[in-house]
Amino acid sequence: MTITMDKQTDVYSRPNARFGGDGTLEIRASAVGNCRRALWFEATGHRVTNPRSDDSLTMLEAGNALEPVVLRAMDRAGWDIIPTDRDNPRMVSLRLGPTLLVSGHVDAAGVAPIFGNEPSIVEVKTRGPEAYKKWRTLGAERSHPESVWQAAFYTYAAFDQARDVVIATLDTGGRTWDYEVIPAHRVERAFERACARLGELAAHHLVNGPDPYALPERDFTADDWQCKRCPFLNACLPGTAAVEPETEDEIAGDAEPVSDEEARKALHEYEEIQDTIREFEDEKRWVTDVLRAWLKQQGQDKARLEGREKTRTVGMVKSIRYNVNHKRLNALLDPETRADIVTENVSHYLRVS
Repeated sequence: MTITMDKQTDVYSRPNARFGGDGTLEIRASAVGNCRRALWFEATGHRVTNPRSDDSLTMLEAGNALEPVVLRAMDRAGWDIIPTDRDNPRMVSLRLGPTLLVSGHVDAAGVAPIFGNEPSIVEVKTRGPEAYKKWRTLGAERSHPESVWQAAFYTYAAFDQARDVVIATLDTGGRTWDYEVIPAHRVERAFERACARLGELAAHHLVNGPDPYALPERDFTADDWQCKRCPFLNACLPGTAAVEPETEDEIAGDAEPVSDEEARKALHEYEEIQDTIREFEDEKRWVTDVLRAWLKQQGQDKARLEGREKTRTVGMVKSIRYNVNHKRLNALLDPETRADIVTENVSHYLRVS
């Protein structure tokens, strides 16, 4: 295994996979979790059949633009941060065997405040509110394993050994950030898994050469989000892009049809109910503020007061809630153990916005 480093200016726009002049297959580190067939499509020059929408490109560019914001926030929080020069970024490359190369640019290296000992790779991600919540609850190894694989490759390329890595994530909705430390022994395991996965692609290359029509097996099914967002979906699975999966709460086929007028009437009633609820909430807030102030004047936590029908007790109730420190939980437990402790509960509800 050899390590090389150079500087390139096209790092932010280069393809996810490409063949070098010597026949080496180069994979972009941020794409190590992509479907191997999609990587082969791109490397062999297949035409993109499902390009990103303008909105999707805007979100991607916004996420890239916000990465330095997270690094500056970490610096203010006491981290010793060494960010990559985005105008002249340092590229790291890691050769895996004779015909496969993984390369990319490191977001930053950093040392944690107070307890930090040696620099760690810092991989910055931006997530929407739901993805951010999922990341904090489940940990990156379960919610976004490809981000850990990417950071693992950077770690081995930069330090030639496994070290703790830091996944720093910004919630693009609430504009808050947090970080997660992946211990070195789990970074080593993530690296081995990613290498085994890419090794199958390298073996395919050794057998077939850069043949655009000798396609590797798919890594995902048509139901997976990776497949639905693939830029080569129609080339791989023609006609799939227009098919939307049914949800559990789809209207049954034999249900009575609902006209547009009936739906509009139901929406109007919904809006009236919401207005009434808001009025009640405002009134409830006012009366509870008055009762709280009266109780405080009594100098007691509980007092009796004559109501319309009976004498009632007005009192302050102490409520204790227990929070789980997911950051510590994720650092102490491996993903398999956490999967038995932190489980997902999916439900569906109607939202009117």
